[in-house]
Amino acid sequence: MSPFADIALASRIERLGAESQRSFVAAYAQLFPELGAESFEVAGGVAAFLEHGSPVNGAVGLGLDAEATADDIAAVEAFFRDRAERPLIALAPPAHPSLLTLLGQRGWVPSAFENVLVRDMVATERFEDPPADIDIRVAGDGSERALWAALVANGFSAPDDPSETELRLGRAAVAAPDGCFLIAYVDGRPAGTGELHMSGGIGWLSADTTLPGYRRRGVQRALQCARLAMVLDAGCELALTEAIPGSGSQRNMERLGFTIAYTRVEALAPDTPT
Repeated sequence: MSPFADIALASRIERLGAESQRSFVAAYAQLFPELGAESFEVAGGVAAFLEHGSPVNGAVGLGLDAEATADDIAAVEAFFRDRAERPLIALAPPAHPSLLTLLGQRGWVPSAFENVLVRDMVATERFEDPPADIDIRVAGDGSERALWAALVANGFSAPDDPSETELRLGRAAVAAPDGCFLIAYVDGRPAGTGELHMSGGIGWLSADTTLPGYRRRGVQRALQCARLAMVLDAGCELALTEAIPGSGSQRNMERLGFTIAYTRVEALAPDTPT
């Protein structure tokens, strides 16, 4: 059974995302101080900058608790433009309508969509074991986490080699103290990754990658089932994930009982200030 996707649920999820952004920026700043990673609180959310050109740069969780103001949006625009980045805000349905109005007035435009999927965790359910040739292991020590970081960078960049930015993202991810990082091995060889964060009764599945040579062999499903079992064992009431609309990842998650709760809209500021 899927939870009712009301504004209370969406607000809960978006606040979790804002908390994650804060901690990720802090880890990035500690690992790579020369790159100027920084975040600031604005309109109840967080604007985050990691480095120039990072796909993680953007503001999340704005307008959840109160109306956004023109000064709030101007502050977001200035924060990113001062760092030579085009301002981006991820909008979610619980945001106060004032946020949409202000962005429209200032020339912001939609640029991408992302589905947020959730499922209830039922105490009596069980998740399938991986196929005989797939072994799922938690990356525990430093060398295993370094391997995870390299794998996730290669998985997301394939068929190209990962950029330095992508490699740094992987290293910063495994620096998170509250994260759990899983590696799938196929016939003893590393083949894919998954990440799990649990907070406030929610288990958040992310960083699903499979190296090209191991795709269509059940790697992603095995990683998903392993993390759902961990979420259940930890007593979480909800599981959460995100996917590009219509993607294979969304299809796989729906097969495991996830349903779309809502869709985020990424909005971009004009190329030049208005």
